Amino acid sequence: MTNSWDKVTALGAVTNDGESFYCWTEDSLKTQHGLWLLKALQEEFGEELVVFLDRASYFYTRDLWEYVSGERATETVGDSSVACVRGEDLEVWYFPPKLPELNPVEGCWDRLQEWFKHRLVPDLSTLKQQIQRGLPTVEEPNIWNYLCP
Repeated sequence: MTNSWDKVTALGAVTNDGESFYCWTEDSLKTQHGLWLLKALQEEFGEELVVFLDRASYFYTRDLWEYVSGERATETVGDSSVACVRGEDLEVWYFPPKLPELNPVEGCWDRLQEWFKHRLVPDLSTLKQQIQRGLPTVEEPNIWNYLCP
């Protein structure tokens, strides 16, 4: 979400129990934000996690893979793209590229954008307040519908 030169980027997660976690930054997203998100998820939900991510550049990096597995080498599929990175307590699986309909969090962002549709947001501080008001209106999806159709 942007407003002229100011912006805020929200990152979010949904668990299989319907719990959610959201955070934001005013910076452009980089690898350090992907690492920060994984660490925050481990703090919020416990260290043993399986995380599904899209292939955004800040999630799809060797630094993140090394954080998860302790190695820069990764498992690959036929087209040599990384599908999964496994560590002792953390696994990261990637949704197929160019298929946002398989990513349940995308539906949450769509509903939040719909909530924002007719709201005036004059500055960044108002945007942050509105995000906090809008997030509780988003109903978390049942992720099993995405994993086991």
